[in-house]
Amino acid sequence: MNINQNINKLLYALSIKGQIYKINSFKFYSDKNCKYCTKYQILKKEQVEIYNEETNQFELQDRFKQKEECYNKIDVMKYFMKEYRKMG
Repeated sequence: MNINQNINKLLYALSIKGQIYKINSFKFYSDKNCKYCTKYQILKKEQVEIYNEETNQFELQDRFKQKEECYNKIDVMKYFMKEYRKMG
């Protein structure tokens, strides 16, 4: 099994337990390595209270908040494994 399949299975298992994650990836040039590298951003869906000025009330909205930055897929998989173990 490759790393992408493991990450997808962990994402599915976490989504069943109610934790929704999103992964963004960015390419950037590293002067240190003299090549392009990929940075992975792990975002988690959370509910946030936001004040609505029209109704003068607080409302719950879903927002994605950044939880981790990784520079390879193995670290992404390790993060999701750690989160899955916390769930039990």
